[in-house]
Amino acid sequence: MRGRETERGGARPPGDRSVPGTDVEPPTGPIAVPRWRRWRSRLPRASRVVAGLVVVAAVAVLLVPDRLGLDQTLPFVGFVLVRAPATLAVVVLGLLVLAVRARWWPTVVPVLAIAGVAAVALVPRLVPDGPSPDPGPDIVVMVQNVDRGSADVPALAAVLRERRPDVVVLPEAGEPFRARLTAAIPELGYRSWSSVPASEPDAVGTTILARPSLGDVRATPVPARFPWLELTGGALGPTRLLGAHLASPVPGLIDVWPGELAALARWCAPGTGPAVVMGDLNATEDLRGFRAGSAGCTDAGDAAGKGLLATWPAGLPRWLGAQLDHVLVGGGAGVDGFDVVEVPGTDHRGVLATVHVQG
Repeated sequence: MRGRETERGGARPPGDRSVPGTDVEPPTGPIAVPRWRRWRSRLPRASRVVAGLVVVAAVAVLLVPDRLGLDQTLPFVGFVLVRAPATLAVVVLGLLVLAVRARWWPTVVPVLAIAGVAAVALVPRLVPDGPSPDPGPDIVVMVQNVDRGSADVPALAAVLRERRPDVVVLPEAGEPFRARLTAAIPELGYRSWSSVPASEPDAVGTTILARPSLGDVRATPVPARFPWLELTGGALGPTRLLGAHLASPVPGLIDVWPGELAALARWCAPGTGPAVVMGDLNATEDLRGFRAGSAGCTDAGDAAGKGLLATWPAGLPRWLGAQLDHVLVGGGAGVDGFDVVEVPGTDHRGVLATVHVQG
């Protein structure tokens, strides 16, 4: 009977490990796994590591290209111009990812560390400086890129009547725009100069206006891709005031741009005397070239704790964009007050600042 039950699939003797219905004994040692299956199981883990490294590298290029030596190369220079909003976006996204997928921390933590490095460079520009020394008389200066002469002349004239700046620098304003604007504000009595002759379009020139209270000031052209003007004499005393429009870091001009940034040292470097540099400088403090060229000067926006207010593009909120328009003071000149103004018809906001000159 016991033999028949075993033969018919009934109870098996103790210790019998055969598979019912077969004569095959089950394996008693470790099962060998084919090599191709072992590699396939490792691929998802390797791909996650590679993806994490790619994300960390991409964030580094986006937020700190100047630390990688890429900030004078296209397209990376464009990333620097949006460092502030990009840093904020990376921090917010990184924290959200940690909250939802904490196991992704090996990628998120390095990303947040890079964002921290970028933030360290940004935060000081949000903190106002203490009171600056007042070595001489105050003058109010204004910068307004008029976008190839397309700014609304009546609106700009209204700003000038209200704010009464002593010096106005208008990048992308040649002789045609200068004539239209001065005809709209004859009662203010501004003297005015254009850096280019009447035959040149507005886009190439820079115009400077000076109030009669500055006395016998003189304007001297300074060679550049878009010619600059230097204002001296009169109530400015030993202070040299430069109205500039630097080349943009775009294809066709990227090779000119670093040299023009370096040329700012002529007014900002220690020992060059009191100076005010104002205009569309097409750069921010996040760029090595700008930091080197302007070393020795104080940025009025940074001194006021408003160094991250965007002046371009005017169509976006002030917290989203870049502060390309600057007022820099050096050589003992001081700064006290900074504001950003809106003028229709141009892609730049204007900048107003009060500076102390050595009269």
